[in-house]
Amino acid sequence: MKRFLYHDLIVAGNWCNLKCSYCTSVADAGDFGEATSASAKKRGASIAVPDVLAMLDGLRRHVDAPVIRVSGGELFLLANAADLVTELSARYAHVQVLTNGTELTPAIVARLSGLGNVGFNLSLDGHTPQMNAMRWRSPRLGERVMAALEAIAAAGRPLEITMVVSDANAAHLCDFLAFLATLPCRVVLIPIPVRGFHAGRLFGLASRWAFAEALRNLPGDFAPVLGPAAYYHRLADFLDRENGVRRHRCHLTAAAVQLFDTGAITPCPVGWTAEIANVRRDGIDAASAVIGEHKLYDLMQRDPPRVPVCRSCFSQADVINLYLDGAIDLEELAVMPLVAAPAARQRLIELKAARTRALQAPAEARARFAAPAESGSASAVTVAAER
Repeated sequence: MKRFLYHDLIVAGNWCNLKCSYCTSVADAGDFGEATSASAKKRGASIAVPDVLAMLDGLRRHVDAPVIRVSGGELFLLANAADLVTELSARYAHVQVLTNGTELTPAIVARLSGLGNVGFNLSLDGHTPQMNAMRWRSPRLGERVMAALEAIAAAGRPLEITMVVSDANAAHLCDFLAFLATLPCRVVLIPIPVRGFHAGRLFGLASRWAFAEALRNLPGDFAPVLGPAAYYHRLADFLDRENGVRRHRCHLTAAAVQLFDTGAITPCPVGWTAEIANVRRDGIDAASAVIGEHKLYDLMQRDPPRVPVCRSCFSQADVINLYLDGAIDLEELAVMPLVAAPAARQRLIELKAARTRALQAPAEARARFAAPAESGSASAVTVAAER
């Protein structure tokens, strides 16, 4: 049995009702097959819940994980999304649902919050229309998202907010934090920079450097709505001192595995690199056997990173990297709702112990992880969608 921290489930990944200026993932989700759960792409379409669960349950026979993240596209465009989440809550210690909030009604929030082990990750770039100028195309969209935020806060469930930082919102970070501090629930704001080919156009150098300085000087009063301080400091370094080039090894491919509802399996839930197997085509046994063994795992775990998509990447998952690297302890990490469940904490301890053992292995056994990639071997991961 292979042991990971979380499964990452993508349902109808190429169907979303927003056209964010910085998005690449919706368009590139088609690289992993046409969505099987909502091929009609119209309101009222539904998820093929039994099919999705059959694939996921098959994966769970080979790859154990206490946590699952589930997203689209926009998951709640699908009429029975809450039914799927309900089924997942019976299978995992914690379920995190990623959403843009536009279709998340108070009734859905109440139903899922009542399950007790479901939390939300809301994509929100600020508390004003101006801060969300790269996301919302009409005032009505913003009203719906803020109503969803109010419903989540009223339900009292811990909430992660992913803020994509750009020229539109970088200067207003503290204003957003002050707003979040007024909400009656546990909130953690995780900023991530615009990435990929959009970065230079939408998040200029002056804005990056100013935002980095703001991160280093966040007032202590904002601690209740922040994750581990080391995350914000490392992001600041990435933005200015490292000039957007990653210097730190990433362990995410050893902590998570991604499954699309098309059957595609990918090694990283942040950089959508390449399909390494397909449950529908290959069968669950053969597909699961590739997890952790495909050559992409070796390439993407190099230290320092050498694969282009890894070198330009910084995501909310870097908080897990900080723990596995020993930069923060478990209690610091556990403020993140994704990993707050006891089963998640225990799995993190196991993963860190495995990393420690690997570092203590004889030098010759580790040499292959430090050797340069073979000529041309990184080509498959040169271009990827990022979430």
